[in-house]
Formats: sequence, C-alpha cells, structure tokens
Amino acid sequence: MSALTSAPTPRPAREHEFGEVLVDAGFIDERELASALAEQAQEAALGHWELLGGVLRRWNLVTEEQLETALLAQALEHQHLHFAGAPHSSVTSVLKRSMDIAGALVGLGLTAAVLPWVAGAISLEDGGPILFRQSRVGLHGRQFGILKFRTMIPDADCRKASIASDSPLFFSARDDRRITRVGSVLRKTLLDELPQFWNVLVGEMSLVGTRPPTLDEVWHYDERHWSRLGVKAGMTGMWQVCEDRHAKSFEDVVGLDLEYHQRWSLVLDAFIIARTALGALEKLRHA
Repeated sequence: MSALTSAPTPRPAREHEFGEVLVDAGFIDERELASALAEQAQEAALGHWELLGGVLRRWNLVTEEQLETALLAQALEHQHLHFAGAPHSSVTSVLKRSMDIAGALVGLGLTAAVLPWVAGAISLEDGGPILFRQSRVGLHGRQFGILKFRTMIPDADCRKASIASDSPLFFSARDDRRITRVGSVLRKTLLDELPQFWNVLVGEMSLVGTRPPTLDEVWHYDERHWSRLGVKAGMTGMWQVCEDRHAKSFEDVVGLDLEYHQRWSLVLDAFIIARTALGALEKLRHA
C-alpha cells in the first residue's frame, strides 16, 4: 500500500507522552493513564486504533476542553522547532491579504442575506444553537475557533465515538447519522461554511489555504506534515477542488496541502476560488 493511500498509525510513544501531559495538568492520574493505554493496546492488537483522548472521553475521565488544553500546550512547546525560518511568501503577501479582506466583506454580506432563512431552518428543526465553533490549528500552530452553521445534532461531539471513520486520525465518515436534515442541505450547498468569512476577515484564515486540522491530527504529525501549517488555513484549497474529497485519506489531504505550500501563487489562488465558486453554484442549482 502506498504512502498516499494508507492512513498513519498513532505512535505509542507519543500517546504515552500526551498522557503524561494530562497527568501533569491534574486531569487524570497515573493509574487511569495506565488503564487507558492498556485498553488502547488491546484494541490495536485487534486492528483498531483509538486515540488516547478518545478512550479517556469514552470513560468520562476528561472533558473535550481539557483535551484541547493539553494538546495546545504540547503543540506550543514544540512550535518553535518547526517554524524557525523565514515566513512563507503567502503569509507576507499584501495582495493576498487584500484579496482576503475584500472577499470576506463580500462573503459576510452574503452571510447576512441568508442568515434569517438558515437560522430559522436550524431552529425549527431542533431548537439548538445556530452556529458551531470548533478548535482548529492554523498558521504556525496557533489555535483558533472555526465557525460554521451547525449541521449536526447539538450533542454531536458526545456521539462521535459511535461513528465509524475512514481513518483513525482524519475523521471522515461516509454515513454520519449525526447530521440533521437541514444540515445535510447546508453541507451539500456549502452554505454551512459561510460564517468562516469572519475567520478570514480577522486574519485567522485565508480564502485559499490548507485544510484547517484538528488538534488531535496535529499531535500525530510527522516532520514533513508541519510545513502545511506554514501557510494560513483556508476556506477552500486544493483538497476542496479535487473530485470525491470525502474518499481521500489523511495522507492524500496532507499531500494536497503540501503541494499548495510549494506551488502557491496569486494565480493559483484565483484558479481555486473560481473552481470553488463554480462548484458551489452547481450544488445550489441541483439542491
């Protein structure tokens, strides 16, 4: 199996190190860590890898916020080792930032126009919150809260462990029962991503960039993966304009992000934006 089709396996040494971070923070004790690592090893022997954080959450020993705090602390500790050189040209480009601001203002205007309809549909279905905020890792390993219109049931995070993923590190489920009926329409039409224009306006994201990874994905990066965080996360990118993006493995998506990192230009950004816009219009037409 090639490197581009296989998903990376979590490393026991890294899992143990992360467990020690949780112990040092007082979130769990050594006995609980040993039990969780043993459970993880037993599952691995059966060919099923579950991240340490997943085991601890399943046992209700830690909260999602505690896991994020520990992951961020560990990432920041090693951050300077990966981004010591000159910044990527896309980060210092005044024209790219100007394009981001202009695009974000237009996008927020569009968001305001559809907000009453989207908010009404979400509220009528289950009465839950309109927006969903999730911690992601952006430029140089900095954590930020990505915004979306909520497309899943309110307690979706609690039920994540019950959903089979195509990869142990890159969560991608073909049949995710947590998605609501309204959410399914929002996802198909890409309307759920409109609030991210705010992330772009404040500089946390770019219109075009790399896919914004979750904290647990970053924790298991190899050395070559870190360079994808040398550019800003994007609302769209090369992974978005490729066919059948949900069939991609973790390594496929990382490979496309690294390709963007190497090939970046304003012309490439314009091409990706155009492809994304055409794709969104096509989805709206068939919705």
